[in-house]
Amino acid sequence: MVELPLNRFACFAVVAVAAALLAMPAVLPPYPLIELCYALVLAIACLGLNLLYGTTGLLSLGHAAFFGIGAYSGGFLFHIFDVQSLEAYLLTGVLAAGALAAALGAFCVCVTRIHFTILTLAFGMIVHALFFAGIVFKLGGDYGKGMFYVGYGGIVLPRFAILGTVPEPEQFFAAFYYVILAAFAATLAILWRISRSPFGLALRGIRDNDVRAEFIGIRLKRLRWRAFVVSGLITGLAGCLYAQLDRQVTPQQLHWMFSATLVTAIILGGTREFLGPVVGAFGLVALQEFSRPMTIYDGLVLGVVLILVILALPGGVTGTIASLARRGRGIPRTDSWQRNRDWG
Repeated sequence: MVELPLNRFACFAVVAVAAALLAMPAVLPPYPLIELCYALVLAIACLGLNLLYGTTGLLSLGHAAFFGIGAYSGGFLFHIFDVQSLEAYLLTGVLAAGALAAALGAFCVCVTRIHFTILTLAFGMIVHALFFAGIVFKLGGDYGKGMFYVGYGGIVLPRFAILGTVPEPEQFFAAFYYVILAAFAATLAILWRISRSPFGLALRGIRDNDVRAEFIGIRLKRLRWRAFVVSGLITGLAGCLYAQLDRQVTPQQLHWMFSATLVTAIILGGTREFLGPVVGAFGLVALQEFSRPMTIYDGLVLGVVLILVILALPGGVTGTIASLARRGRGIPRTDSWQRNRDWG
């Protein structure tokens, strides 16, 4: 991928987008603001997953496990210990997702490509089954069984206190929007730093040619495991935010189909450009909103639109824009560019 210099126009664009996002609660009605919150949360999850897929070259179909475990861990903290602090809820969920990613990643990184994908899918479905069947709840004795039977595996969350204050119902989404925006900005900053670090360069080397990378001394399993853990932490953060936004956690958030949704979004946006997952997340939320009035045909409409977009833009939205920009600057298509296009 050709690196474009960060010029004044790019800096102005970043400042303008940041200012626009900060002003959204003041200009948007409640429903569009909630949809924007969902798009930002989905973008965080897609950014986390793309650290594995787009940067490291490993496709995971089990990231819904980290998304859901983050939400459930914070939810259990509230229901068992009556902790109503948003900060404690987020910290607990992120740490639980990171611990799960560290454990599962130790097994998954031992294999690559299709076997890695199958392993993540298998582990993800095991985690889903543990919650769906109530096994995790039953570890809490009669109280846990009661939680499971009351919510059929789901749990309801209150509005948590933000910096010690519980927002009023009419002010909650505006206040929580800024929490989501801060998490989104922090995720972008961390992943941008990683992408420019020796660690990020090594991951891209592993993605492009793991045999050559190992030959020059890069420790494949160790770096893949680190990328897996960071990816799980970020996805777990998104799960915590999603559950507080939705005010509930359900086993559906652990299902592999949600992992497939994340993969669809990042392919739609483009996996090889830094902002590709963000564009894909916003695009997918927009497509879902567009198809929702179709009632029983919403899945059909969404599927057809996604097929057309992916066929017309095989490199994703951002990948296609980047290739057109390169063509306009007279940069020839290299073999590396073609590989990027083929992978999305």
